[in-house]
Amino acid sequence: MMATSAVERIDYWQASILKEMELSRAQFTHFAFEKHVHLDYHIGVVSHGGQRYHHRGSEYRLTPGNISTLNPDESHNGQSIADNGYEALVMSLPTSYVQQVGEALNQGELYFSTPILDDPKLRAYFIHLHRQLTLHQANITPLEAETLLLGFISELFYRHGKLRNLPSSQARLSGAQLDNIKQQFHQGLDQEFELEQLALSIGLSKFQFLRQFKAATGMTPHAYLKRLRLEYAKKALMRGDSAISTAYDLGFFDQSHFNKAFKRAFLITPAHFQKRVTP
Repeated sequence: MMATSAVERIDYWQASILKEMELSRAQFTHFAFEKHVHLDYHIGVVSHGGQRYHHRGSEYRLTPGNISTLNPDESHNGQSIADNGYEALVMSLPTSYVQQVGEALNQGELYFSTPILDDPKLRAYFIHLHRQLTLHQANITPLEAETLLLGFISELFYRHGKLRNLPSSQARLSGAQLDNIKQQFHQGLDQEFELEQLALSIGLSKFQFLRQFKAATGMTPHAYLKRLRLEYAKKALMRGDSAISTAYDLGFFDQSHFNKAFKRAFLITPAHFQKRVTP
């Protein structure tokens, strides 16, 4: 990538769940990108300020509230709209990963249909995902991280992508397979699960498994497991178990993480709940 001036500030991360994916947060004022292309799919938002760029003969303006979506090998430039600059959050997705998503969703090659999306819900999802994979990566399980990523990518392409159907059939999640997964969760509440591990255990791809589990239960595997842990936590606290041992036995990072999750679910802290339900 070539530039006409120095970069004011840019930070890069590599997500542990997908080594080929690049994440960045940049603050630009007078910096301007010359015409360039990317090898990967690029998704970005600006948190303040705005960026203008030329793409396929037209000028586009990326401002807070929008999402930028660029396919591989599409030339574009970029610079600030105003003198006070802008801040951008960007994610690059390798083509091999997007191809896997397309195949698992029973689709052909996936492409973004437009370089600018007006979708506040997906924009908020993207910002949350970006923060979880960068600033909070140490406090998120692989299952939660990949669930968030696949959920976002699937929704993004379903709502704003170009899809070409494939003739292959789509595997389905049976009742027995669903019971198998639930049993694994019940028996391994203190364990860390990975999406691919769960999917392989019942003969599905992780993409098929995530979408079909959510369709069957109304929840992602991560959300389902988290709720199970909290339900078991209530029973443990009612038996008189300490909050510290309960958090450890049920796979929470630490007591602080357990307290926050419990209060978010039940509007009361574990300590106050235990006082209410025990003599």
